[in-house]
Amino acid sequence: MEDLKLLLIDRLKSKGMDPSLLPVFLKAIVGIIRSEPGMEAAQIGQKLHYLGWNEVAIDYHCLQIAIAWLEAETKTKIDNIN
Repeated sequence: MEDLKLLLIDRLKSKGMDPSLLPVFLKAIVGIIRSEPGMEAAQIGQKLHYLGWNEVAIDYHCLQIAIAWLEAETKTKIDNIN
């Protein structure tokens, strides 16, 4: 799970994201994905722009890494409950 998060962070940094903004940006992405799981990268990008995130465009690969990270995080939480 942590590897996916680090991969996503590295990818966002390489696209020009300011490292100090990453925690809040990741929170925004997570919120959007959880609210509408079937969205495509372009739609998520539009929502991020509406929220004022204009620095980085989310591409398909970033979206897939974010989804995999969220799924792994959710599975870990469920396993910890059981």
